Amino acid sequence: MKKRNVLTIALLFFVLICAYAVPSKALVLDFYDNVAAPPGFYSLLYLNYVDQPKLVDNAGRNIQGGPGGDQDYDLSAEIAILRPVYYFKGLGMLWAFNAIVPYGKVQARDLATGDKESSTGLGDINIGPAVFLYQNDKTMTYVSFWEFVSLPTGDYSKDRARASGANMGYNHVFLEHELAFSTSFVENSKVSYDMNINYFTHFNGPDIHPADVLECEGILGYGITSSLRAGIYATYWAELEKAKMFGVEYDKRTFFSVGPSIAYSKEKWGVNFRWVEDVMAKNGPEGRQFFLRFNYSF
Repeated sequence: MKKRNVLTIALLFFVLICAYAVPSKALVLDFYDNVAAPPGFYSLLYLNYVDQPKLVDNAGRNIQGGPGGDQDYDLSAEIAILRPVYYFKGLGMLWAFNAIVPYGKVQARDLATGDKESSTGLGDINIGPAVFLYQNDKTMTYVSFWEFVSLPTGDYSKDRARASGANMGYNHVFLEHELAFSTSFVENSKVSYDMNINYFTHFNGPDIHPADVLECEGILGYGITSSLRAGIYATYWAELEKAKMFGVEYDKRTFFSVGPSIAYSKEKWGVNFRWVEDVMAKNGPEGRQFFLRFNYSF
């Protein structure tokens, strides 16, 4: 077999095992996200831009392909995410119900042919309830549990999954179990800390046997003024087992990302900007993401 054919087959297998272009990360944690809000309706809008040009192997080495063998994976995405949340009281506790509705475009390169492929439209919709297990309003310390069900409503192509992985949808159901924590440590503190521990339980789909995932994310903030807050965000995301797609088993993916965050908020509205840089990636896309979030309370 010619060397060129061997390289093409190797690239096809590597792209196949990395076929989830945008992993099921949360990455939506901002300052005071986990505090107990007064009962009522809240609306959040996220604008997310993904720029992950590299596709790296288990050692973090960049994998290139295309006709000349010198083209990057070039994953990019522009996604708008609408998240309505309703808080209410019942049984002496604070509850919430929310939905996450993404819409946008994701594109990536088929490293075997060099062609760019894209997916445009609705992503997978997430819905679910939450309950607040502990509240201390003086120190703004709260513990809550959130459950999300991800429905396979997103644009998906089996051919794209095999070639570039550029799909808005996952074509299978998964659950996200989230334990959320928030605190300002002491009364009247300018410091805030929010943390999520997320466990993703993936169910098998057609030709897909995905791995369960553990993600830990946190954001530490400092109040510069009563309205302006700045800080740093970090997340660690890891598959807990090997997964299989179209009969091919692939290595576990791992990511560690950090970046600055700044927010301006008033009584009924706020805006947040966050930049998240991948400082470590294994067996997946590597680069950066930008988030602009608007929130309003009715």
